Amino acid sequence: MALLERVYSSRNSAFDDDGRYSHRIPSTFTEADHQQLKAAGLVPNAFIQWGHDEAIDTLRRSAAKVDLRPAADAFVASMVSADLAWLSVLPAAILGRAMPAHAEERMGGGSCRVCFFNAGAIDVTSVAYLRHLSGGDWGVDHPVNGALALAAALDSPPSSWPTPTPRDVWVFHQVLELLRGLPPATRYSQARTALHKARLLSANRPYRCETVLEALAFIGILQTPEHPGLMTRFTPAIERDRRPSTHVEVPAPLAWWSAKEGLQETLVATLFGHLPRPEAEPPAPIATAPARRKTASPAGSRPRSITGPPTPGSVYAIRLREDLWGAAYCHEVRTDGRGILRGRMEYLDLLSPAPPTAEQVVGIGFRDRLSGERWQTWCGGLDKTSGVKRIAVDVPAPPHGQPVPERIPTGGAGELRHLAGWNFKL
Repeated sequence: MALLERVYSSRNSAFDDDGRYSHRIPSTFTEADHQQLKAAGLVPNAFIQWGHDEAIDTLRRSAAKVDLRPAADAFVASMVSADLAWLSVLPAAILGRAMPAHAEERMGGGSCRVCFFNAGAIDVTSVAYLRHLSGGDWGVDHPVNGALALAAALDSPPSSWPTPTPRDVWVFHQVLELLRGLPPATRYSQARTALHKARLLSANRPYRCETVLEALAFIGILQTPEHPGLMTRFTPAIERDRRPSTHVEVPAPLAWWSAKEGLQETLVATLFGHLPRPEAEPPAPIATAPARRKTASPAGSRPRSITGPPTPGSVYAIRLREDLWGAAYCHEVRTDGRGILRGRMEYLDLLSPAPPTAEQVVGIGFRDRLSGERWQTWCGGLDKTSGVKRIAVDVPAPPHGQPVPERIPTGGAGELRHLAGWNFKL
């Protein structure tokens, strides 16, 4: 997963020659790295493109093979002890069991109005990585993703699926108690915040907490009479995609649920009644610091950084990707009305697989936007932004045939890492 984290960084995303959303594998990967992913069956950019009927048939057949009790056990185990990917088995199985056979009917955006199927190519490894990060994306999930989650689980017999530890069971009941005890007007975003602050879950990130709530709603434990979950009634995609307003991020049922609706206790008992709450809180697992990952670099590690506040004539190395560097020149420095020290920055015409050096940037011209327009930006935080390091000072400004832009945006130094695609074909 540490290797996949390096691949599936947003900085590596691109569209391939077939128009598929793919990810570059860093050139810093060793042959051993490639072999490790291949042996795990997790080669990046492993695309499949199923038809609608194939996707629905595969999902339904796979779900019929799943016993909901071990799936519920795996769901609870994902609270703390098991990989987060195991959360996905239960909602995927319930989706497949509830899904009717149907003809594809497209709605806006090209997805099927019954099941959210979309005909685009899917990177199987990317989907597996998302399941590992948060347990999936329930509510508007593509049926192929559910089929892939079940296929991954069914690769091993249910007897080998994770079973919850006493700590897992206690945490799951704590999550339910937290939801039961919320003020009646509490909506999903406030419930997510409360769950995050409770620090009950492993990988306790807001998005992870939201996925747990989405899965509980998707199943039907958090629902409303008008917007039920799938164990109450199958609801088509067009119905699940309705939200109270454009400001609501999550789909139904969670989009419409508030704490006054409570929990569907009968369904809790049906799925999880075999897991009684421990009388006392079991000890939490001993936290261990993750091993620090060392990333190989083609020409050494990091640029030699010159500390201190920005000054006119400074040049900064900009890490655009794990295996790609650029550089930006500071024309002038000023303090804005909020007291933030900012440098007026412009990209130099340089891309390198290794960190640039002070000698390398002397005499290099500026790089305009791909449209030919000159571009600069006022950046704060140049002396404290990861991936932005000053490597030279007192460098004469290269000449430029265009005047300084009339309108210069303001932002943080981190934007120099993200906006380079406007100036370079990365």
